[in-house]
Amino acid sequence: MVLNNYWRGAGFALFAAACWGLISPIAKVLAAAGMDHMSVMVFRSLFTMTSVGVGLLVMKKFEVFRVDRETLRFYFISGTLSVAFAGGGFLTSLEYLTVAEALVIHYTFPLAAIVGSLFITRERPTILQVVAGLLIVVGVYIGMGGSAEAMRSISRPGLLWGFLAVFGMAGQALVTRRFSLSHKMNEFGLLFYSNVFGIIMLFVFKSFYYGWGDLCCLTAPLFSIMTLQAFTGSLLAYGAFFTALKYIPAAVASLLCTLEIVVAVGLTAVFVDQIPSAHEITGCLLILVAIVCTSIPPRK
Repeated sequence: MVLNNYWRGAGFALFAAACWGLISPIAKVLAAAGMDHMSVMVFRSLFTMTSVGVGLLVMKKFEVFRVDRETLRFYFISGTLSVAFAGGGFLTSLEYLTVAEALVIHYTFPLAAIVGSLFITRERPTILQVVAGLLIVVGVYIGMGGSAEAMRSISRPGLLWGFLAVFGMAGQALVTRRFSLSHKMNEFGLLFYSNVFGIIMLFVFKSFYYGWGDLCCLTAPLFSIMTLQAFTGSLLAYGAFFTALKYIPAAVASLLCTLEIVVAVGLTAVFVDQIPSAHEITGCLLILVAIVCTSIPPRK
């Protein structure tokens, strides 16, 4: 791995994590105002799809819309994993869990990416990356209370939605990395088509299971912060994350993205007055140690 490419990829991954850190506190504000999380996710996908599509048309990048069958299949899988499972699953888990609980569950996905990279991308993680993955698991355990009783008291629906998001995040990181190793991947095409397929699935699911009655709560201020969340949490974050996977392995990108948990817990304490407990703060500190371990580039 070229060292300059490593740091370039690491920078994109950390930037994506910082952008994702805005999602949770904004989601809590929207939910408190009566907006359903699935409606927010549909809007995020619609905003990203439209922004990227219009941008490509303005720049006359018409070739991005012309894709072969194999690439279209990859876009469909990515949309299912990243938009429907990861995005929809995580936001829905916030209906049942605190921000800290949702995030510590969500960020078990780097360990899944480490294991999956051995079989899917054939990229062996370093010892430090494995240590970082284990630290994240310890941070999750401590962040959830550090006891079996704390784990038993957690909302089961929230846990299921959270693990669906874990599967989506790890899966889309591995699938995107594998595709980028064998094909010339265009991150703008990936952003556009993954949201095209993702929004279809989310719209159908939302219509059948939740309905759209929550839209009566939508106001101009709420629409503004929804747009901010869509711009940062979908357009910028996924664009940066997909770009990072062109330069660094899925396991490394996933581990670096754990910075989100620190950003989100801190911002939630500021904006929605949900102060993290001592064990949640300890879990976040272990996440930071894991990021330091991950940021050390492998030897040539």
